[in-house]
Amino acid sequence: MLRRAPTTITLTSTDVEQYEANRARKLWEQQQQQSSSQSSDASEKGRDPNDDLKPFPQQQKSRKDRIMGLGN
Repeated sequence: MLRRAPTTITLTSTDVEQYEANRARKLWEQQQQQSSSQSSDASEKGRDPNDDLKPFPQQQKSRKDRIMGLGN
């Protein structure tokens, strides 16, 4: 098997600063997402669970449509 020389990586202080800034930004975004999901969970506690069972307005058919069909 052929071998090659190992790759040398050099990190500068700028690279480290960019990494830390990126990590801090991702942590901040994660915290924002968690806080927004917690606030949406709190708002859902006040909703009626029976609302899921009610049909949407566009799904409701008139009496004529139920009897005669959809005009085919």
